Formats: sequence, structure tokens, C-alpha cells
Amino acid sequence: MKSIQRHIFKAHTCLWLALAAATLSACTKKFEQYNTDPNKVTEEQLKGDGQDVGSFFPDMQLSIIRTVDWEYQLQQNLNADLYSGYMMSGDPFVGGKNNNNYALIPSWNSTTFDLAYSHVMSNWLVIKQRAEQSKPDFYAVANIIKVAALHRVTDVYGPLPYTRYGAGGFTAQYDDQATIYKSFFQELDSSVQVLSAFVADHPGTTPFASFDLIYGGDYTKWIKFANSLRLRLAMRVVYADADLAKEQAEAAVSNSYGIIASNDDIPRVNMVNGTTYLNPLADITLDWNDISMNAQMESFMVGYSDPRIGKYFLSSSEGTAGYKGIRSGIDIINGSDYQAFSKLNFTYTDLVTLMVAAEGYFLRAEGKLRGWNMGDGTVQSLYEKGVSTSFAQYSIGSADTYLADNVSKPSAYTDPKNPVNNVAEGSPDLSTITIKWDEGDTFEKKLERIITQKWLALYPDGEEAWAEYRRTGYPKLFPVVVNYSGGTISTAAHIRRLPFPQSETTNNAAAVEQAVANLLGGPDNGGTKLWWDKK
Repeated sequence: MKSIQRHIFKAHTCLWLALAAATLSACTKKFEQYNTDPNKVTEEQLKGDGQDVGSFFPDMQLSIIRTVDWEYQLQQNLNADLYSGYMMSGDPFVGGKNNNNYALIPSWNSTTFDLAYSHVMSNWLVIKQRAEQSKPDFYAVANIIKVAALHRVTDVYGPLPYTRYGAGGFTAQYDDQATIYKSFFQELDSSVQVLSAFVADHPGTTPFASFDLIYGGDYTKWIKFANSLRLRLAMRVVYADADLAKEQAEAAVSNSYGIIASNDDIPRVNMVNGTTYLNPLADITLDWNDISMNAQMESFMVGYSDPRIGKYFLSSSEGTAGYKGIRSGIDIINGSDYQAFSKLNFTYTDLVTLMVAAEGYFLRAEGKLRGWNMGDGTVQSLYEKGVSTSFAQYSIGSADTYLADNVSKPSAYTDPKNPVNNVAEGSPDLSTITIKWDEGDTFEKKLERIITQKWLALYPDGEEAWAEYRRTGYPKLFPVVVNYSGGTISTAAHIRRLPFPQSETTNNAAAVEQAVANLLGGPDNGGTKLWWDKK
């Protein structure tokens, strides 16, 4: 794994630049008169075109889902992408005992936290200090980016330093997840209000365009993204605080700008000025051969004859169905055994996607199923619109035949290298959910159908898929074959979180100890459920 072999460092460049700029502003008038380099940009010039604030945004946007290959691998690929059932590695890292089979590697499991705080929170703090009063529209966008990034982090670990971040010193006290989520809702609501007022007062202007790698400065799309995040996070807490979930979901959907409903509004992170960019999953799967299709994806997509399979994965000569995935949590002795299994179908120029339009329809379908006011449409029509929107995203054509299929079910799984990893027909580990909507089904069966299709549409975002699996128990995922957690993680219940990062247990030990004792709700291991994980 090249990520571990490379020199890993934490860059706090943005914060140091901010401190340096503050220091320069303190120079005497005479010093400036005789020592200013006429060829260098001054602080006042930076303020004139917004660079004093805007220059901190690109790094934030590129770090919601990190676009550097080895950083992405440790941030998400060697945890959530595995635990979601999307991907699996055929490489026997660390002698075959690693995150794949719950032998959690501390040095792997700090990166999700470290990247968020060194690239998102540090930049956000400078923007807050410089723009909260002078450029409230910029600060509103910074808060949306912060929520987009940090909700992924709290959903990995649980409690985090959040509301008191930047209060002083190099350590910060942790907030419990309920407090963090309430802060998310407040920040998203405030950001929508600020940006809506700006659009009304300054129609057609795009002051943020030069710094926006996602929407090119279009605040109306940022408002839709904020509303969509609000709806996503509202649903996340439904089993922990049903009243709060309903209130926030209805507020998100009823906003006049609405949520992301079109594939044209999908937030994707784009590089600027021809900067070298390689899609991290393309690098990891094609160059390093470190990640492949998961057996779970094979089971659902082959069983359903899902036409998206060729968009998601490359075909394989292994097996008989044209696609072959690796089951999660297996013993891999010889890394070459699984190298010919299906790779992910990404090109180096594919942009990282932060949210798909289909998700909003599935969220609304679930909300409608729960009796909430989710706007126009029935549960069935919203469910079907979610599927058809996902098909359209991949230019597949009509989803009508797929949606009319009330027979196909996820297929059994055969590992051509080791039959101990097989999942046979009739196994209790094999899902039996079909595709076609059935209004006569129970609430739970309807929910399973919605979440299963949502899971298929969310690919490759393993962070969101893993969170939704933990929240709902759907789709039905194969348990690991081998569990090296030493009893801290239940094979049947699957992994629920990652332990607090090594960087924090070393550098912020007192705060971590307090969080474990008072906020987490259980021991600091992979088996402890998060606050919202109440079902």
C-alpha cells in the first residue's frame, strides 16, 4: 500500500499564512515605505479582490472528500468504503490482519480526523475571523463546506471538538453528537438565510466565483446543497430524536429554493487552472491494484441485472457472471489470488462527487413514508424518481423495465478462490428484497426497498452508505468471514465506528478521556454505537 510507504505530514500552511499576514500588517509606516517590494501583492490588494478570504476556500473544498490518492485511501477507502459493502481490497495488508477484518490499525484510523482539522477547520477559522462581518456570504459558504466535511467525521468517530474549536490553545474539549448535529442545523439554516438575502439584494452577481471549485460562484446552487445536507442530516437522527428530524426535514424541503433535484446541480469538486488532478479511486484501483468490487455489490447488481454495473465496475474473467467481487473480512494469504477481480470503473479525470441528486428523492420517499410533509409525490413516485434519476446520471436510459421487476433478488455469491467465503441461496445473510414497489408491504419492507436502491445510487460514497446502513440496518450486508477485533466488534452487528484517532489520544488526551467517559456512551472501540445509531 503506497499510502503507508509515503511520507505523511500535516500541512498547516493556511493558518501560518494567516498569522504571517497579520504580522505584516503590524509593520510601521516608515518600514512599509522603504521596504515594500513593488512586485509583491499587498494585504490591501488582497482585500480588494477577496483573496484575503477566498484563497482559503479551495483547500477546504478539496478536503470534504480528499482528492490526493494516499490521503483518500486512509481517509475513507480503508474504512467506510469497505464497511459500506461497496469495495474490498485483495491485498493482505499487515500480514492479512487489518481494517478489512476488524483488526483495526491505529495509524490508518487517524487520517479522517487529521485531514478534516488541518485542511477544513483550520481554514474555516481564518475565514470566520476575516469574513464573518465583512463578507457574510463567504462565511455562509464556509459554514456549508464545514458541515459537509465534518458530518462525515462525526459519523465515523462520534463526539468531536466542534462548537469550541478555535477557542484557544492546541487542544479543545469535545461536544457530544447531539450538540454537534444541532449546531449543523443552525449553521445550515443561517447560511441559507444569508445567501438567499444576498441573491435577492445582488441578483446576477457572483463574488465567490474565483474561489469556487464546486458551483462556480452560483449561490442558488449552494443554497440547494445546504438544504440537501439539512435533509440528509435530519433523516440521520430520526431514531434518536424523531421530532427534531421531522422539523429539520420539513424545513429543508419547504425552502423556496428546494433541494438538489436535478443531476445538473450535483456538487462535484473541480480543479482550476489546469492543476494536475487524478481521481483518487482511479489511482488506487488502476495503478496500485489496491481496491476492487465488493461481493455485496456483485450480489445486488448481478441479481438485479442492474444496468449501472458496467458504469460502476470493470468486467472480470473470474466467475461466470462477468463481474466478480471480493467478500469483506476474509483471510487473504496470497495477494495475487484476487488481483483479477473486478476493478472500479473510474478514469483519472472523473470528478469527486459530494452528493447525488437521486439521494434527495429517496430521502423524501422515506420522509413521506414516515408521514412527514415532503412536498408533492407519493412514496412510490419518489422512490421511482430516485431510481430513474440515478439511471439518468449514468446516461442509461429508461428505468421502467427495471422498476417493474418484482422477481429478481440479490444473487448468491461464490468465491472461486476459497469456498469458505461463499454465500449460498437461502442463506440468512442473503437479502431477498425485490425492486418493484408494493404498496401492500409493511413499513419495514418498504424502508428496506428504499434504502437498498438508495445504497445502489450513492455509490461510490462509502461514508454515506456506511452511515445509512448503521442507521437503518439496510441493505442487508454479508458479515465479515473472519473477525480479529478480539470481541470488541460483533460479527452479526458489524462495525459501528472507528476509535478516536491516535493523534488525539496522544496530543489531546484529557479531552478524549472526558469524551469517552461522558459523551460516547461506551468504550472507545469499533463496537460502540453512535448517538444517532438507535434502531
